[in-house]
Amino acid sequence: MNRKLPAYPLFVKAPNFSLWSACDELNSGNPQSWFGEEKPVYGFLKIKDETYCFLGNASEFACYGVKAATQTSLEVTAFSTDYAFAVGDATLRLRFVSPLPPDDLDLLSMPVCYMEYEVTGASEVELSVFVNRRVCYNSPNGEKLGVRGGAIRFEKFESAFFGLKRQFPLSNNSDCMGADWGYYYLSGQRAYFLDERDLVSYLVGNNKNFSYRGEDHYIGSVNDGNKGVVMLAYDETVAIDYFGAWKKGWYLENHTVIDALNDAYCNREQINAQLGAFDERLKEKAKKYGENYYLVLVASLRQSVAAHKLIRGKDGKALFLSKECNSGGCIATVDVSYPSMPLYLLYNPELVKGMLRPIFEFARMPVWEYDFAPHDAGVYPACCGQAYGVYGDGGVTESERRYYGNFFEYGVPKTHFPYYLLPAGFNLYVYARQMPVEECADMLVMLYACYKADGDLQFYQNNADLAEKWVRYLVQFGLKPEEQLCTDDFAGRMKNNVNLAVKATVGIGSYAMLCKASGDACAYEKYISIAKNFAAELTKFGKSFPRMPISWDADETTFSLKYNFAFDKLLDLHLFPQELFETETDAYLAEMNEYGTPLDNRAGFTKSDWLLWVAALTDDESKRERFVNAVANFLIKSPDRVPFADWYETKDGKYHYFRARTVQGGCFILLML
Repeated sequence: MNRKLPAYPLFVKAPNFSLWSACDELNSGNPQSWFGEEKPVYGFLKIKDETYCFLGNASEFACYGVKAATQTSLEVTAFSTDYAFAVGDATLRLRFVSPLPPDDLDLLSMPVCYMEYEVTGASEVELSVFVNRRVCYNSPNGEKLGVRGGAIRFEKFESAFFGLKRQFPLSNNSDCMGADWGYYYLSGQRAYFLDERDLVSYLVGNNKNFSYRGEDHYIGSVNDGNKGVVMLAYDETVAIDYFGAWKKGWYLENHTVIDALNDAYCNREQINAQLGAFDERLKEKAKKYGENYYLVLVASLRQSVAAHKLIRGKDGKALFLSKECNSGGCIATVDVSYPSMPLYLLYNPELVKGMLRPIFEFARMPVWEYDFAPHDAGVYPACCGQAYGVYGDGGVTESERRYYGNFFEYGVPKTHFPYYLLPAGFNLYVYARQMPVEECADMLVMLYACYKADGDLQFYQNNADLAEKWVRYLVQFGLKPEEQLCTDDFAGRMKNNVNLAVKATVGIGSYAMLCKASGDACAYEKYISIAKNFAAELTKFGKSFPRMPISWDADETTFSLKYNFAFDKLLDLHLFPQELFETETDAYLAEMNEYGTPLDNRAGFTKSDWLLWVAALTDDESKRERFVNAVANFLIKSPDRVPFADWYETKDGKYHYFRARTVQGGCFILLML
């Protein structure tokens, strides 16, 4: 079987509804959550007297005479993962569909995924799917709590459901965790809430007289006929704590999960047509950038969208809240939104605004007293105020501990506290752990990018006071930044970071263009002049070396990926010359290893999103393709079977952390050229 990806999305919709296969053969292992916890889901096909397992670890059922179906193909599209199996003399085809079109907010947020199937070459077939109770909670949290459930009869199908007997809404305020609340629904022609022994009796004797016994529970669906659909839905009941307001997801605010199941079942043909048309357009656009670019895009799309939760603010506007998966768990992280934005600028700029709104809201709260932009709005699923850089264990003296409590472990909250309620002067944050230039520039670039994408100036004007404060910060500190972190915080603090200076310059230029669009000619002239002066100094510095060093005080033996040049080009600011971009690109290609160019000279690791951003700098298609191919090579050969990791080693492809993150939306950047 030709490998396509390190891990394959099966049912993915949101951070707490995200099931993947880490195997090339669908029945050689059990599905997992995005963070790697096993969530058993089993699929069986009965043909006459034979039973075949096509989904989940088939070896678990060999002792019952169940055979493993033989997988014959695997394909991945923008919204589906497609399999084919030889089942005796018959053929079974499956499509796991996660409807996540960024240009349709209702469909994107409708909490239903589905598996379509078709059997040819056999009659009298029966297809069944069983979902283990472990999907309902984090192990071992829910092992002793038990689940409750039942079945619902619809007009054309049935749905079995279950969830923890004792629900803990919004309780898991952490990174690599799912939800200990909400209910899963599995739908088919017939649906059951059943026991482990019921499952075995079904496999060995076709018994469907299931009876609840209160032990190891499943929900199951059984379907007759050669063609059909199995739906899986997740009703979180409550999705987000938004500065004290408990919010449902976008779709569920005005509908129920019952509506969602009926909607998906009755409108599946139209949904498939809509998703198929999107996929065909994507495939056509990707051709320009080499045969491997489409693979990179389909690896990125569902992952990026499904690492967000879409809700409505009190004004009805979209709030598109990222979870910083496998990198701290923060919610609405600015320097995660920045790399992810190309996907959303292309298809729905409203989603980029939805990333920015919680940051603007928190930045106006008394506890945030800085002249620079916040890093995040809390820890998923709670917008409780910036969590990054809060005083933690060891960050305060014993006498001060009474003010900070024991909420923290290594500076990361163990559970959320409503920081937004704290007064000015509380001194909650460690300045050394902030990213001041990074976040100010990110916000300004995203503001102007939104305006360029949809022409809506009002969004900027509503937040012009904060933008003005942040541009002043960049003017004062952006050209030669003090020792501080940037978004690549894993690489450590740095003084005089040239790539950060580039970002500050592009941020100031973006602000100038917003002033121009607003009719403020005086402010435009002031800030575009500053941006041009910064750019001229950076360009002069860069041209004095064969390649631009990593910092103002480094020499030509150093280098770093200057990915922050990209939006100077994409936003038509023209602060820097194309000649400089080509020189830099050539330098990166000279340092390229099998899986890409290192982020900088200090280590061998890289970031996949930034590799595609620097690919956007060159006008040479063959150069661009080399970066694309390096990332595709990682997808095909990486030894770690996890959802598309963006931080990995360029020589052996081993990933560090950062799997299933939203930032892979940045891989769409070439489509913006």
